[in-house]
This record gives sequence, structure tokens and C-alpha cells, in this order.
Amino acid sequence: MICFPDGILLKEVDRLLRPNGYFVYSAPPAYRKDKDFPVIWEKLVNITTTMCWKLIAKHVQTAIWVKPEDESCRQKKADMKLLNICESNDNVSPSWKIPLMNCVKLNKDKSNIQKLPSRSDRLSFYFKSLEMIGQLHFSIS
Repeated sequence: MICFPDGILLKEVDRLLRPNGYFVYSAPPAYRKDKDFPVIWEKLVNITTTMCWKLIAKHVQTAIWVKPEDESCRQKKADMKLLNICESNDNVSPSWKIPLMNCVKLNKDKSNIQKLPSRSDRLSFYFKSLEMIGQLHFSIS
């Protein structure tokens, strides 16, 4: 997943994650003996640290990070030229069928962040991003 040196695939994960969202990385135990594993792990940690993700758990070949809600760390990394921030007009793009971007988004307007509804309400709830293409209707069999 992190074979791209600039971490573009992890930045795409970041784009899709909500603030306080979790990213779980798990590799097969066979990789533990792979001579490249320490290098891959170091790149993974460097990229996630640059994006200000917080490593909250690590056991054997599994690690869990949480995406920050506070954007001050990301802004600081951008000011230091360690992280590219996406243009603000990119925030109107849907979450699908767009090219990968080598940048992360800042959630400056906290009012635009939609909280997840209760589990029972999720079957009939549509996010604002879907309004651009019209309401989708799903039927559960």
C-alpha cells in the first residue's frame, strides 16, 4: 500500500477518513521476517507522523492510527513544507471517481463535518456529498 514514495495512497485514505477516524494497518506475519519490513514500517511511520496521525495501538504486525480532529499540527507541517495542503476548492469534490492527489485536506469549517447518525437511522440517511448527484435509493432485501 505504501509503495509510492510520496505516500499518495495513505493521503487518499486520509481524504476519506473523518476527523477522529481510525486507520488499521495489518500485514501477514510472514512479512515480519522480510528484510524490507523495517524499511516499509519506517516509511509508514514517517508518512503517518507527517500527516499528524496518532499511533494508538501496535501489536505484532497490526497498528492502529487515529486521524486528528485538531488541524494545528497539519498546518504547522504545511508551514514547514513537510505536507501539501489541498486547495480549498478541492473540498467540493465527491469522494469517488477523482484522481489521487498528493495533498491532505484541512477541515477548517467544523460546521461542515457531519456526525454519523445512530445505527438505525443510517439505513435512510444521505450525506450532503450525495446531494450533488441526487438522492440514491437503496432497498434492503
